Amino acid sequence: MSRFHGYLRAVPFLVILGAPSLAQAALESCGGVFLTGDAKCEVRREQDCEEHCEVVSVEESCAASLYSSCESECSATATEACTEECSPVCVEQCTVTNTESSQQMCRDACLSDCDVKCEDAQNPACCRHACPQTCNRKCEDRCHDDDQTVACEPKCVTACDGTCTSTSETSCQVDCQTTQWESCQTTIHEKCRTDCTDKGAAIFCDGQFINAENLEDCAADLSAQLSIKLDVSAELDTHVDVNGDGHSESVGCSVGRPAAPKGNLLWLAPALVGLAVLRRRRA
Repeated sequence: MSRFHGYLRAVPFLVILGAPSLAQAALESCGGVFLTGDAKCEVRREQDCEEHCEVVSVEESCAASLYSSCESECSATATEACTEECSPVCVEQCTVTNTESSQQMCRDACLSDCDVKCEDAQNPACCRHACPQTCNRKCEDRCHDDDQTVACEPKCVTACDGTCTSTSETSCQVDCQTTQWESCQTTIHEKCRTDCTDKGAAIFCDGQFINAENLEDCAADLSAQLSIKLDVSAELDTHVDVNGDGHSESVGCSVGRPAAPKGNLLWLAPALVGLAVLRRRRA
């Protein structure tokens, strides 16, 4: 009996199907990271952001990034033996309460196998992130999230195809990602610090840095797919007496817009002080 088949018999789908369903998505604008609707996301501004980069976890961003880079060499398909074992058990359990989508059924079955797979992995830490990423992405690609009311037999064919494909590909993904895992973590840490400086902020979800090329696009994706609202364009106003007449003028900057070079800002401060002193002497 296969490990997957054994899981299906040991853990009835009744338990899985009775659980509340959360929105879930692989967010391409957020570096391909896979998040659920209950994720806790926030925008950290420059200073707090850079300090947070020193301790932030980067495993999810690496798993998403490396999944894409390894995908070309990891293109397994569902084996006939796996689907033959999966479908009858799936149908049997599905008929008890037919409320979950094929995508959720696929994901739950595949994820349950990750702990066992990762126990003996060369790099367990890498495996614990690479395996779920593979399950989530393959189930999303091959299954549906809107077929809750479809009859169990056709729905289980879809769910089992996604699950068996995911489990077949996991070993390849874990092996491929393991060889690049440490260098990826270094790269993502540096990317976090760079974003904090160049963009003035970064997005973090569940304590992890989100490797987004564009903060506004990522925020829009989070809002549209998971109803997670983030403000990445809040104006930060500073008041400077640029005329030396005691009246301040507002100078605004916004996250996501190009910032002035730091060198210019360093020159501006002493220049303003000198201008003020000169005006007082003339007075």
